[in-house]
Amino acid sequence: MFTLSRDEVRELDRRAINEFGVPGVVLMENAGRGCAELLMRLNPERKPVVILCGPGNNGGDGFVIARHLDNAGWPVDVRLFAKNNGLSGDAALNFEIVTDSDIQFTQNDPAYFSDPVLYGQFLDLSFNRAVWIVDALFGSGLSRLLAAPFDELVAIVNASGKPVLAIDIPSGLDCDTGEPLGPTVKATHTATFVAHKRGFLNPASQAWTGKLHVIDIGAPRVLVDEYRRQTRV
Repeated sequence: MFTLSRDEVRELDRRAINEFGVPGVVLMENAGRGCAELLMRLNPERKPVVILCGPGNNGGDGFVIARHLDNAGWPVDVRLFAKNNGLSGDAALNFEIVTDSDIQFTQNDPAYFSDPVLYGQFLDLSFNRAVWIVDALFGSGLSRLLAAPFDELVAIVNASGKPVLAIDIPSGLDCDTGEPLGPTVKATHTATFVAHKRGFLNPASQAWTGKLHVIDIGAPRVLVDEYRRQTRV
């Protein structure tokens, strides 16, 4: 087993794109498809899935997951927690695909953040019909505690009693230490990319990650092997 720190994750992605010519959207596609295939194995009964998407690339992975679940006939519902101009790059591209594919989604309006009644209704719609929850809010790059409304959302996820698949790392967990930065999603399973994260060496992290699954995102083997040699434990 080898591990990647927060900085190494960022560097590996950058090098795969800039040095090896693998487009970022291809890495995102591979990540999302791998997670979708895992979730289909975990949920063979095709029970309804809600995917909670944040404003960054972790949310972009969630959009890809939604498309592949929908293509395979799994009932899926996307909840995007970002303002209209909050998406960019590969995440924005994959959100456009979701919106053009007639996949059920709701993008929050800023009013949901300030009006507790509207926000409560938004969350109720997210969880009442779902059996599985996908945490695609924030990934390994997060280095600060989650503020409102994500702290409240995490509390609702953890209190739901539903199985949770975290994408790359449970939102709120520190990639390097394996300790919560603040409110943190407690996952049943975590689909992490390329390799275990450095913080997963901390036994306490298992209470948040649940069972770990490593997803290949198509980064060149020669590049991954370089990090494997440097960080093998």
